[in-house]
Amino acid sequence: MNERTRKTALKEAIFGVPKKDTEIKQTTTAVLGVVEQNYGIYQLPSFREQVTTLWNDPLLKEAVTMFSEQVMATGFFLTSNPNYTLSLSGKTALEVITEWCDKNNIDIKLMEICIELKAFGNSLWRITNEGFVKVPIEAIWHAVRVAPDVPLQVKYNLQLVPVYGGVVLNWGQFIHFRVGVTGYHAPFGQGVMYGLLAKPTDSNGNVSPSIYDIRLSMRGSLNEGFKKFSFGNELWMFEGMSNEDFESQKIGERIATMSSTGNRIATNSKGKIEIAVPERTQSYDEFIKQMRDEFMMSLADPSLKLGLEQGFTKATSVTASDIYTYKIATMRRTIKQNLEDLFKQILDNLGYDGVEAKVELNFGPDEAPDYAIADIFTAVKDGIILKDEARHLLSTYHKWDIQGDIEGGDKPVDNKPKVPKVVGKDGGPAKKVNVESTTIPEPIPIAPQCIVKKVELPEGIAGYNRDFSIVYEDVLVPEWMDKPLLAHEAFEYQAIRAGKSYEEAHRLATQYEKTICASLNIKWESYDAEYKSLLPKIKARGSEGPEDLVFAGEGI
Repeated sequence: MNERTRKTALKEAIFGVPKKDTEIKQTTTAVLGVVEQNYGIYQLPSFREQVTTLWNDPLLKEAVTMFSEQVMATGFFLTSNPNYTLSLSGKTALEVITEWCDKNNIDIKLMEICIELKAFGNSLWRITNEGFVKVPIEAIWHAVRVAPDVPLQVKYNLQLVPVYGGVVLNWGQFIHFRVGVTGYHAPFGQGVMYGLLAKPTDSNGNVSPSIYDIRLSMRGSLNEGFKKFSFGNELWMFEGMSNEDFESQKIGERIATMSSTGNRIATNSKGKIEIAVPERTQSYDEFIKQMRDEFMMSLADPSLKLGLEQGFTKATSVTASDIYTYKIATMRRTIKQNLEDLFKQILDNLGYDGVEAKVELNFGPDEAPDYAIADIFTAVKDGIILKDEARHLLSTYHKWDIQGDIEGGDKPVDNKPKVPKVVGKDGGPAKKVNVESTTIPEPIPIAPQCIVKKVELPEGIAGYNRDFSIVYEDVLVPEWMDKPLLAHEAFEYQAIRAGKSYEEAHRLATQYEKTICASLNIKWESYDAEYKSLLPKIKARGSEGPEDLVFAGEGI
C-alpha cells in the first residue's frame, strides 16, 4: 500500500466512506425532523427549570440582570416620519404610540423583556383589555402546529403547562420576542440558561452532566473538602493504658462523639494527639479552575470574571469591555425590531399607515438642542437673537447662573444700515420703480418694523416678504402659537441674511422655537402636533397666498 492509499484508507476509517453527493435544496421544513413537525417542540430543559435555576443562583441572576441594566441604562425615546402628518381623533401616529408606551409602562417592561431574552432566549406577551401583559415564560409547555401543511418555523400555537390549565395560545394571540433561534429547537430561541442546563450526549450515547450540574457538584465537593481539609483526622493515643481500662472508661466512645471544641478528657495515662490532613492534589485545583472558567464563559459577561481574576491587564479589560458593548448593541437591535413591528400593527389597526409613519424606538437620552457659546454670542452680535434670549440659552443649556433682565436686553440690536428715504425731485414721494434695477444695499436691510397679517397661505403655517416688513400667518393658526411661530420666522430670516442656507436656517430656527416654547411653558409635543395637524388642511385648501410671499428663502 503506497503512502497516498494509506492516507486515504486512514481518512475513510475516521470520517467514513464518501457517498454520492446529494443536492441541498432550500426548504422551510428541513430543519425539524418528522417527530418534531408532527408532535411539536418541547423545550428541554423546561422553562420552569431554567427560571428556578436562574433565581436560585445569585451569580447567574447578577450576570443576567447586570447585562439587562446596561441595555436599558440610557432609556429610550421615539421618533417618526416628520412628513407623515395624518392625525386621527386629534392625534398623530407618534402621539398614539407615545401614549401607548406610557400607559403600558414600556420603560419598565423592556427590562423584563431583556432579562428573559438574555436568560431564556424567549419573552412572550399579549395585548389584552388590561394592556401589554406578560405570559409567564415558565408557563410555556411546547409549540404545536397551526395546520398540517404549515411548518412550525412559519406559524405555531403555544400550549401552556397543565399547572396553567393547558391553555393553547393561537397564532396571532401572542407576541414572541426571541433570540438564538436555530436548529430543531425552532421556533423557540435559546438563552444562556439553556447552555448551562443542557446535558450533551456523545457519539456512543453516553449522557454527560451539564455545566451547571458540574458547578453544583463542585460546590458540594468543596463543602465536604473544606470540612476535611480544615479539621482533618485526629488520632488519639494513650500509651500504657490497658484495653480493659480503655474500655471501662469508654474513652473511645467519648472521643468519637465529642464536639470539635470545648471538650476535656481526664486520664492518668500519657496521651498524644496527631492530626492527619489529606493533601489536595494539583489536578483537583486545575479542574476547579477549568470548570469555573467554563461557567464564566457561558455567562458571556467579562465584568464578572474581571472582578475575580488578577491576571487581567488594562488591554484585556478594554477588549472585554468592547466585546460586552457589542453584545449590548445586538440585544438593543433585537428589542427595537420587535417593538417597531408591534408599533406598525397597532397603527394599522387604528387606521394609520404603520410603514409610512415609521415610528422608531431609539435607545439613549432624547435629543436636545446643542448651542455652542461662541454661536450664541455671534447670533447676538448679528442681531439674530436678543440679549435676554441669549441669557436664557446660556442659563438653560450651559448652566450659567444668570438671573433677571438687563437694560436693552428686550430690544433688538440696531446694527443694520439705515434705509434712506427715497423722495422725488419735487420733494414728494418717489414713483414706483423696478426693484431689480434700483441700487439697494446688500443684503436687503430688515424693515424697521413689521406687521403680522392673517391670510390663507398655499402651504406652511407662516411666512414673510422679502424685507420682513410683513409676516404672514395662516388664519387657522391658534393664538397660543403666535409667539414661538413669529420667533421662528424672525430667526430664520436673520440667519439667511447672515449667510446660512435656507435648510440650515430653518433647522436652527426650529431649535430656537423649542426654547421659546419652553420659556412659555408650552409642551413642544403639543405645539408640534398642532403644527402637523394644520399642514394637510392648509395644503388641501389650495389657496394662492400673497404675491410677495418668499418661498424657501429665495431672493433674500
